[in-house]
Amino acid sequence: MNNDHPPCGALHAQAEQAGLPSYAVTANVLLAAQPAPEDWARFAADDYVTVLNIRSDPERAAEQARNAEAAGLRYIHAPWPAYLLEPEHLAAFAAIVENPDTGKLVFHCRSATRVGLIWLLYRTEHHGWSRAQAEAELRAAGYEADALETFEFCADDYLDRAAGQPAG
Repeated sequence: MNNDHPPCGALHAQAEQAGLPSYAVTANVLLAAQPAPEDWARFAADDYVTVLNIRSDPERAAEQARNAEAAGLRYIHAPWPAYLLEPEHLAAFAAIVENPDTGKLVFHCRSATRVGLIWLLYRTEHHGWSRAQAEAELRAAGYEADALETFEFCADDYLDRAAGQPAG
């Protein structure tokens, strides 16, 4: 392991300093940090249809579901792990984002870093983009160099583990 790269656990440390960022990677996908109560109505006003929350806290998820649904949004809770993403998580994400019924999507975790990593992996694994293309899209959306460095390490970790699994 190259010690110049932060471990995937650094996603948590970066999140502590990140505030509540959001990054529009496409016209239909917003990568976001933990929404505040006032954000649900704003998402609906901006024509978002679905919110995908990948945080693991079921109590917070239940409250968010109520808030999202009250604003007229469809809410999906998929508590995927922070640091050990698996191919089935990426496949589940692809099924959600590519489903026409999803509409405009707000995809969030606590800090918008894990969702950035999943977006990078989605672009490379499901769209055949190069890592450089996927990173350029994230950079253009506003992700900073520190986050991209962490994504690089975590993407390598994911790909190494995925390569060790039997083809499915």
